[in-house]
Amino acid sequence: MFGLRMAAGTHVGVTRQVNQDSYATAPGVAVVADGMGGHRGGEVASAIAAKEMISRFDAPELDALVTGVGHANRRILDEAAADPKLHGMGTTVVALGLIDVADGVALGAINVGDSRMYRLTGNVLEQLTEDHSLVEALVREGRITAAEAKVHPQRNIVTRALGVIEHVEVDSFHFVPKIGDRYLLCSDGLFNEVDANTIATILATEADPEVATQKLIAAANEGGGHDNITTVIADVVAAEDASMPSKAQALASLAVVDEGDPTNEQEAIIIEDKAEDDAVEAAVPKQRWSWRR
Repeated sequence: MFGLRMAAGTHVGVTRQVNQDSYATAPGVAVVADGMGGHRGGEVASAIAAKEMISRFDAPELDALVTGVGHANRRILDEAAADPKLHGMGTTVVALGLIDVADGVALGAINVGDSRMYRLTGNVLEQLTEDHSLVEALVREGRITAAEAKVHPQRNIVTRALGVIEHVEVDSFHFVPKIGDRYLLCSDGLFNEVDANTIATILATEADPEVATQKLIAAANEGGGHDNITTVIADVVAAEDASMPSKAQALASLAVVDEGDPTNEQEAIIIEDKAEDDAVEAAVPKQRWSWRR
């Protein structure tokens, strides 16, 4: 049997005054959400997403993760409708959970927006999620290169988020876990500041997930720290080696900083992602990087 040994951290960054990211971890499940919106909006939306995803994971099934997104989306819409100060708030979300499948145990994953999930196997880092952003779509269509995406004037636009429309489209998939694999869930405040080789190096050389988490955050701040940074590392281990707080403890200690002001503009299902200086890095889905000592 498999289990997940996890560590997580979040930081406001160097230039922001507000942390609009949230994360939550509980036995067999982890969530990262990156909020956007007016005063208090972003952190409220991301906190709702993290709490709903954890609390709705009441069965080890991929559908439970997908259903959690739907409930979170509905709650964010309702909260925004009830409070004018929260109008226009939204959030990305990426989540990982141990699920039951016909032939045993698997890892299920979902994502909406441009928060990412990576997997390190040996010395190879693979991006498992696909960014839902305008520049990523242009790269996939061959209309711009990844290098051009980094400086594109519309690089801050995401094309999917919770809290925008009634029925949000969710990417969901599952794969076979292998003991020794390491998974990273993160907001764009990490990968916009730290290149893939450095991320792979830290993940591959720091066996302690807590140390690795803090080193990733430090690297993002050293790289500029232009955005909030949130990371969750989940190591696949034997079930007896997994140690996590209970779901109740996870919800009670959900990491959220209750302050904020960045604004966003909402147009159809396209959201201006936080501030002008945010860069949404476009990359080929499931891209691999090889790390060498």
